[in-house]
Amino acid sequence: MKHHLNYSKEDPNYILLEKIFKIIGSRKSRTIIASKGVKNINMMILSIKIIFTAIFFNTTIEFVVSELKRDKKLQKFFQINEMPSALQISEFISRFKPDTYVKITNSILMQTKPIKRRGKRTFIVDATPVDLDYNTKRKHRSKKHLKKQNLKWSYASSYGFYIGFKATIVIEYESAMPVAILIHSGAPHDTKIFTEIMENLRKRRIIRNKDTIIFDRGYYKYENYQIGISKYKIVPLIFPKEQFKLQKLKDKLTYPLKVFKDKKTETQAKKLYKTLTKILIQKIQNWKRYKPIRGKIEDFFKLCKSGLNLKKIHKYTPKSAEKTTILIVFLAGLITTLGYNSKTALQKLSET
Repeated sequence: MKHHLNYSKEDPNYILLEKIFKIIGSRKSRTIIASKGVKNINMMILSIKIIFTAIFFNTTIEFVVSELKRDKKLQKFFQINEMPSALQISEFISRFKPDTYVKITNSILMQTKPIKRRGKRTFIVDATPVDLDYNTKRKHRSKKHLKKQNLKWSYASSYGFYIGFKATIVIEYESAMPVAILIHSGAPHDTKIFTEIMENLRKRRIIRNKDTIIFDRGYYKYENYQIGISKYKIVPLIFPKEQFKLQKLKDKLTYPLKVFKDKKTETQAKKLYKTLTKILIQKIQNWKRYKPIRGKIEDFFKLCKSGLNLKKIHKYTPKSAEKTTILIVFLAGLITTLGYNSKTALQKLSET
């Protein structure tokens, strides 16, 4: 039996939700939502509030709507007079593509807590499997059946076989705020999506010269070190595997040909390349020191999975599952921007 969502202004859960709702309903957020092609801004804000509440309390949209109709205090907390049905909420959410929610998420998070522009920054990349929670023991889904739904069987070493997709998230180390979300069908190998991640960060002007981006061993590939330095001008700290040979990496980290194309910038380009290479070699030689830093994204994923139920999503179409994943990361990002970004805070929220 589900417990009622009894609102209380002293309840820590509602205190946190109130802060989140203020961000979602702010003038800046409304401007962002409108700029992404959403005409009914009030409906979008209400829909996000309802979905956030369902995620936060591990329940359904239908239950949240029924509670809103029952409890006037809850209606006041949501700042609504007329309550649409759960079907209307679901239909409205389904009108927009997952990419729209990605853009809304990225923009609101960035305006809520802009990343500092001075000095060198550190970002952390990781990915997690998202299981659509099909009961495969009760009913087998063939590859042919899944293909019709644009789904496939996937495998993750830490998870096993599942039906779903992979969610890759990039967070800024100090704030633990997600700055990029990428959704991939199935489970493509991390080495294959390294460039896609970097392109996303560069296109949106998240990364700057000399920033450090920490990757786990899944992204390990000599070429990726070279690409990170020569093309994106960052320090790609990819944790090495056992067969890693430092001298082999040094041999590969030679000046790219484009350095010599412009005589005016050749000296400066060489200097930057040397600096990045030197920093990378130093960090790789001491890569184990950075494991606790990378642990922050593991805590962020723990919040998403255990605290906000990302581990198994009860959605059965790729698009609806993608949207739910994006909104869970959005909610987690808002929580970290409000100051809940230390290891202790993230672990505590994961257990509630």
